[in-house]
Amino acid sequence: MTAYDFAVVGGGVNGLTAAAYLARRGFSVILLEKNRELGGCAITRELTLPGFKHDVMATSLNIFKAGPVKDDLELERYGFREALPDPVTAHPFPDGRALYIYRDIKKSIESVGKFSARDAKRFGEIMEMFRQSSDALLGGMLGPPTPLSAMASFLEGTEEGQEFLRLTFLSARDFMDENFESEEVKAWLSVWVSNHVPFPPEEPGTTIFLLVFLGLLQFRGCGVPIGGMSSLVAAIARYLQEHGGVIMTGSEVARIAVRDGRAVGVVLSGGGQIEVRRGVLSSVEPKTLFLKMVGEEHLDSSFVQKVRRFKFSTVSQVMIHAALDDWIPYTSGDVRRAGIVQIGETVESVSRAYNLCINGQLPDEPFMTVDNTTLYDSSRAPHGKHTLWDFVRTPAKLKHDSWEDVKESFADRCMDVLERYAPGFRRTILKRVVLTPVDLENMNSNIVNADPGVGKASLDQSLSMRPFPGYSNYRTPVKGLYMCGAYTHPGGGVSGIPGRNAALEAIEDVEKKII
Repeated sequence: MTAYDFAVVGGGVNGLTAAAYLARRGFSVILLEKNRELGGCAITRELTLPGFKHDVMATSLNIFKAGPVKDDLELERYGFREALPDPVTAHPFPDGRALYIYRDIKKSIESVGKFSARDAKRFGEIMEMFRQSSDALLGGMLGPPTPLSAMASFLEGTEEGQEFLRLTFLSARDFMDENFESEEVKAWLSVWVSNHVPFPPEEPGTTIFLLVFLGLLQFRGCGVPIGGMSSLVAAIARYLQEHGGVIMTGSEVARIAVRDGRAVGVVLSGGGQIEVRRGVLSSVEPKTLFLKMVGEEHLDSSFVQKVRRFKFSTVSQVMIHAALDDWIPYTSGDVRRAGIVQIGETVESVSRAYNLCINGQLPDEPFMTVDNTTLYDSSRAPHGKHTLWDFVRTPAKLKHDSWEDVKESFADRCMDVLERYAPGFRRTILKRVVLTPVDLENMNSNIVNADPGVGKASLDQSLSMRPFPGYSNYRTPVKGLYMCGAYTHPGGGVSGIPGRNAALEAIEDVEKKII
């Protein structure tokens, strides 16, 4: 029987990153992925017509830029390339005006100023605040989070710290009302909260998420991987293999082998077993990991209770993909060139739509995010053609309907919204594919409810309470078993940071002779 220092379960970006960091330090590593394809939520397929490459779920790199994975793993050397759109984002309004984030902050401030001079000044001040605190703010993502008690004790010592602590618990809606007067500016910000955190604007604790998203977009941009998200996955996989790592796809892990309270290997669903000398890192969502793969017999009842009460979001998304004969004919200025287009008319309409989703109902007026990847990566479509990537918040489960019965009519509703901002858009559609939360979860069972964050980012599941109080340092009650998925700190999004952090904690335990 072959033995490795470490086994990593799950071949998404976090699992791959964890394995790569372990291999980088000279450990023998095997990575096991249930599906035939690596990538998890970062996969690229020809969903519609031949030659049209669609990022099925995740498509742009924002949170990725908060961490060092690209540089640490020398991903450009292994084939990774990205384009940096400018404008980074655009938010059109029915009157023809639009709000933008440009790579030049002066232009971003000018864009806000077309709606309110006061808001432009305040936006500039907030971005400067982010710039000055970004090392501490983003640095806090690159390791186990500071315990809340210690964080509060430290921050309460200064006036600036007290304000940061207040922002940690403040809702984005309250933050917007405190700082901005323009309803358009508030609508612009609310879509970032509700499509990307995701929560309604009035949810406590959403301000910090909003500030991190805005700051990263403004100062680091949002990358479009050349060739699709699968190109990022391929680069990490090449790094892993060049450093001696072994990758096995189509290899489902049924059970973590535990002996005397320690992870000693993994058992495959086909019956094979792989032994480990040091440990196992898993990106599999926590309920499956602990209740099925480890088994309650190896866990105390208080920990099992923590696992059972872990919550996945009940608000999910529909993905609308289309092959386009021409580019989307937006009517507002630079919207046609933006990397990301956000649509949501008012704070009230965004909040109402999100709260309908919470209650299992489809919104009458959906808000959405459209990523314009083929503008910056012509390899994703035949010459002169384009793709549509439309991300729309919906319930994970419908209260009164089945997804199969309503998915096409709901997609038509979303196309009606997009048509308002791009008259004639429908005529460009060559073929459309609609993926519901059921479809997405069937593609990747790790995203329960098609929740790509793999767990709500609510206050009780954030920072030192993610995924469970007492276990935010990636370790588990089973010695040598580590959590490395998006359900750990700092959370969802394609970043590789949870995988990196978990690997570094495992390496530290080896160095301390704990494992």
